[in-house]
Amino acid sequence: MKTFRSRQRLTHALFTLVIGFLACTALEQPTFSEEPAVAPLMLPEFPSPQLANLADRLYVILEKQSHYLLGLVKPWNGDPRYKLLTESRSAEHWIRPNTGAVQAFCFLYRFGPYDEKLVGMSRATLLGDIIVPMIRYLTETHVTGSRPTGDGRKWGDAWQSAHWAQMLGRGAWFIWNDLPEDLRSAVRRVVRHEAERIAHSQPPAQLRGDTKAEENAWNAQILSVAWLLMPHDPQADQWMSQFQRWTLSAFLRPADQNTTDEVDGRPVAEQFTGANIFDDFTLENHGFVHPDYMSTFTLSLGCVTDFRMTGRREPQSVLWNVRGIYENLKWFILPDMGFVYPSGQDWTIFRQPAWLSAHVLMFVYGRDGEAWDLATQTVGVIEKMQARSPEGAIYDPSEFFFPSTQTDIAEALARAWLHLHFADPAAIGTYQPRLGAKHLRFGKIFLYRTPRLITAISYGSVIMGTFTPNQRDRLISPDQQSLVGSIKLSGNTRPLPVKLLRAEFSEKKESFQGILHISHGDNVIAEWTINGDASGQVCIAEKLVVQRDCTIQEMATGLIGVLNNQRWIFEQGKREIRLGSVSKTIPAHSSVRWEAPQTDHVGIDHMMEIELFPPRDVLYVGATQPERGRATDRLILNHLSGPRDFHAGDVIAEWSATIRPTPRNAE
Repeated sequence: MKTFRSRQRLTHALFTLVIGFLACTALEQPTFSEEPAVAPLMLPEFPSPQLANLADRLYVILEKQSHYLLGLVKPWNGDPRYKLLTESRSAEHWIRPNTGAVQAFCFLYRFGPYDEKLVGMSRATLLGDIIVPMIRYLTETHVTGSRPTGDGRKWGDAWQSAHWAQMLGRGAWFIWNDLPEDLRSAVRRVVRHEAERIAHSQPPAQLRGDTKAEENAWNAQILSVAWLLMPHDPQADQWMSQFQRWTLSAFLRPADQNTTDEVDGRPVAEQFTGANIFDDFTLENHGFVHPDYMSTFTLSLGCVTDFRMTGRREPQSVLWNVRGIYENLKWFILPDMGFVYPSGQDWTIFRQPAWLSAHVLMFVYGRDGEAWDLATQTVGVIEKMQARSPEGAIYDPSEFFFPSTQTDIAEALARAWLHLHFADPAAIGTYQPRLGAKHLRFGKIFLYRTPRLITAISYGSVIMGTFTPNQRDRLISPDQQSLVGSIKLSGNTRPLPVKLLRAEFSEKKESFQGILHISHGDNVIAEWTINGDASGQVCIAEKLVVQRDCTIQEMATGLIGVLNNQRWIFEQGKREIRLGSVSKTIPAHSSVRWEAPQTDHVGIDHMMEIELFPPRDVLYVGATQPERGRATDRLILNHLSGPRDFHAGDVIAEWSATIRPTPRNAE
């Protein structure tokens, strides 16, 4: 091992010297065509066999995914000089998939132990028949090009177009010397245009509802790529200065406005442009605290590899506040390598491949040993997902609805392979699952983790609670009405609006209590008490009190969303449900409606037991099909069908439930 590491240190030293020599040579000697040189690109060897092994697995996954994607590529209007894998339109869902695919295909052409049997074509064919026609289409239809897309408009100058352009530009950089000269000029034209637009803009900031963290992070990338393609440009220094500014701006907290800590030689307070994340390292997007968007530090942090591959030191700004964000994500992580969603999830919940970048980057550049373990576990999940598809697709069609899903993971796999070249094997460690209480007071989320169950309560813009088994079959879906449920008045199709009146949490060494008072419109107040302990058992109690005379058409509180998917790798395509003394097998996508009056016991697939007191009318409604990338059956522990008249002061219901997880692995 000592000899191996000595060899690697020598390799890194030689790498640095060669980079310096090439940079000087590029500055003094133009290419034969007198075209300005791009930044020279070099990679050191993988620093250990363990890292090389993980990279090999990533490469094979990408080859298979690319085989699937290549099957989607087609000529534009029958002209083989222009190709794409979507319809020809100018907006995100039609440009981003193509630029992401281009970056992945360019990577495969340039790097790694290419297996044309897995990919489905030779490298030469990949370049000539796929990459060049796709780049030609993308550069021609940009606002700097000469042709509109099929919808009559060109792409570019859009809220996200710098993100699309940076994928195109970085892919071209990978294979620069093998591109026709006219395409090199066209790519530079596109990248320069988008980079100049960002360099002369102010990084926005927004704390509530819709963070600008993600947007600032993705806009920073185009500045990095512009430098890669045009390092000797008169604007190159400004691009790097603005890159530092945009990366720092992405994840600033309110507290940073007064901090004297220095980043890149200046106090952060002097560089403060507005907060995008809360002081507890959470953030809001789509109107609620959203773990998916907490991971978007990967967009800016991923540019560190651009710096390392060109022998430069990255600015410190790329890691500002990132460790605090990543620590929160460790509290959200589940054994299936997905997240608990305390405030619900409007995207899909089977997005495990998307979190690979966060783990790899935090291992490589954050030197976080736990991130290595999480990365390797995530790769195992991706391999299981991909094994379902003979074409090589990672995601099943039932698991996503966002058009860039399959191409985003392709380019992420490519870059993860590159990132790993700069890792330190001494940082390898083991993830220790978080246990106990985590109260994120600014994000208004309370988490209590035990080895058997994870309780998550959201009391911010979304009010809900979930109880998720701490195992690979997560069982529970993060429905945004979870626990609280809904009440509908007679004559109304929509439930009464829910509003938080009061929330209190207390923590002891091995237990917690939460008290929430919630109004359903002006008509009903729900008083919830939630108690849990280290064994994983949770007791919930609800008291519903009428505030003004009303006629209730339906009461459905104590809601638990039950995942029941046909194709997910950790589910069985069915659930065994017991209501009282009756058990039934509920197939996925069953549309079943099962009413069980005066029930005192509920069992869910031998993974969760619920005791009700006093007995309640229980309702189980099976999903018809997946919605938002997952199928959610709905179990309602406290159901009432109307219409029924109530008067102010009436107690509609007072009941409690004891929830006990009974873990079962579903491999």
